[in-house]
Amino acid sequence: RAPMSVAYAENQSMFLDSLAEDAAWLGRFAQNAAGQVIPWEVVEKHIRATHPYSVTSLRAMLAVPYFEKRLYELPEAELSVETLLRMAAEVERDIQGGPASRPLLSVPHILADEASCYYHGYVLAEMSVHQTRAHFLSVYGTIVDNPNVGRDLTQRYWRPGNGTPFLDLVKGLTGKSLAADAWVKALGEDLEHKLTSEKAEYEKAVAAGARVKLEDADLGMRVLIKDGDDVVCDSNDAGLGALCRKFSAWVEAKSRLRPRREGCGRLC
Repeated sequence: RAPMSVAYAENQSMFLDSLAEDAAWLGRFAQNAAGQVIPWEVVEKHIRATHPYSVTSLRAMLAVPYFEKRLYELPEAELSVETLLRMAAEVERDIQGGPASRPLLSVPHILADEASCYYHGYVLAEMSVHQTRAHFLSVYGTIVDNPNVGRDLTQRYWRPGNGTPFLDLVKGLTGKSLAADAWVKALGEDLEHKLTSEKAEYEKAVAAGARVKLEDADLGMRVLIKDGDDVVCDSNDAGLGALCRKFSAWVEAKSRLRPRREGCGRLC
């Protein structure tokens, strides 16, 4: 919602999302209920299954604003269902190489008036995420559990808020104008090289463990999780760790109550 731009809002959330793809983060925080760290074999399998095809996500993101550009440049007299279907098919062919697994006209942002003409913000945000990550890795060598990263994000991205244009925020933190260079470099990284570097980060992460344990975490805020009017858990009761355990137990209890669909081997 205005005045916050999509690129600015998503720059923050997508940066945090990116951490969950890092072996350095997984080795510290991805644990099962017994406290066992996710095995490297699982991380490796995920990287092998996704990295060679990561450019398809970029193409899918680009297809939406390119379609919207053609749509809103179209004279109203030429607007018809047939024209929309043809344009969508042409954009999918030109940008994605053929029919998309998620058809363009199924993207909700295109259909909702409050979300139309802003999908390009996701593309700009993803560019900024890669540029920001590259900056931190160049300056500090690490991102996960690095207090310098949190300090810089707070001072350069979060504190200015909507008072500073998005492009100026990115340049202010990274020292460079927004560009796709870091994203393109990440897409082009050799698979085996990526696996080698990620395994090294994973092993260091497992050996080090989390810098801050969940029981000791203090966000400096009160966290309330509610189901409608009902309070599920409150961090004021016994801290963030207790809140997480209580919420996990609540979700598990709710899951057991959900009926299984016929022929479905999992909760559906």
